[in-house]
Amino acid sequence: MITLSIFYLYRSVFQHLNQSFDSDEIQAFLNIRRTEINEEQEAGRLTSNESLQLLLDVDHEANLLSLNSEYSPLLHRRFNMELDVHLARWVMLGVIVVTVLGSVSLYYKIGYSTEVSFTQDLQRQELTPQKVSEFLHYRSQRYDRIEDWYYEATDSLRAGKYQDAVVAFETAISKIPDGAENRVSLLVEYAQAIFYANGNQSSETMLRVVNDILRDSPTQAIALGLKGVAEFDHKNYLGAVLAWQEAIRYNPNSTERIALLSAINKARDAGGIDYKKIAPIITHQLAIQIEWDTNNIQWQSNDVLLVYALAKGEKMPVAIQRVHPEDLKKPILLTNLDALMPTMTLAEIEKVDLVVKLSNINDNDLTKGQIIGIKEGLFVNSKEIIGIKVSL
Repeated sequence: MITLSIFYLYRSVFQHLNQSFDSDEIQAFLNIRRTEINEEQEAGRLTSNESLQLLLDVDHEANLLSLNSEYSPLLHRRFNMELDVHLARWVMLGVIVVTVLGSVSLYYKIGYSTEVSFTQDLQRQELTPQKVSEFLHYRSQRYDRIEDWYYEATDSLRAGKYQDAVVAFETAISKIPDGAENRVSLLVEYAQAIFYANGNQSSETMLRVVNDILRDSPTQAIALGLKGVAEFDHKNYLGAVLAWQEAIRYNPNSTERIALLSAINKARDAGGIDYKKIAPIITHQLAIQIEWDTNNIQWQSNDVLLVYALAKGEKMPVAIQRVHPEDLKKPILLTNLDALMPTMTLAEIEKVDLVVKLSNINDNDLTKGQIIGIKEGLFVNSKEIIGIKVSL
């Protein structure tokens, strides 16, 4: 379409420039002009001198036409020159077409069109998961950078394409130097991808990656959890209990703690491991469920809740958890591991008051938030899930 448009413009311009009249047509025009001059003189609109001068001009034009016909060699050379100009015009047209088409082809080959299309879809809010995946794959192939491979890996992980995620993570890890600040977190996600790609079963590759993580970061909670899975699959139930208890120690997430506690109980039963052999790491706990009226409370993206237990007459919590609104649908677990002061935990207290405080995650001091729920005089290690209704 671009080539045809250029060609049409070229033809239109030069056809207009190359317009010429036949010699007979010019002679007829000159005769008409003489007649008009004579008529103007007879009507008195021209003087004799003016009429004479105009007729001389017409005769001069006629002489030029006659001279051109007599010197045909000169006209031949002029014709050849016109041919040369015509050829030059076509050559120039070809150069323009090649330049334009080459520029467009280079534009698409480099990939700017892909990035422009992605940006336009983003602005029009027309992006789909498929378009995002295709764009991330394009960037990793084009730039071959760590961050591009990482984004493609995490996108594949979210889409359930675990084997693709493993390949992308491996490529990213191969490019990151040893000792880099984010190498451990990248290895953790890589280990999870291996676990999922293997049907939620441990493997030698996963265990090797987990051991590499724990060698550099012995308290990495997710790696400890995966180590427990590997030990359990190898029927080393004692090792599984020990690994999962350490995972609980360093993982404050209530949902994951509850899952780990359930896994520990299975390992204890399978291995016949009683509490005398290995003491439980969580000895005292409170399970809390936040309740609210959806018509009165709409959580914001920057909301954060502090859920904590207070001993009677104390101002400093003996156990505290920071919870985001998206985690409120599941129970919150306060344990003896969540103490701010090492000298006092839930294990030393029989009754506590539970407090829920709403804060803004951007505030420097979250403790200055608004108390939206409280329940007093609750026994620690209660078997029930304690419901606390909150309101603004």
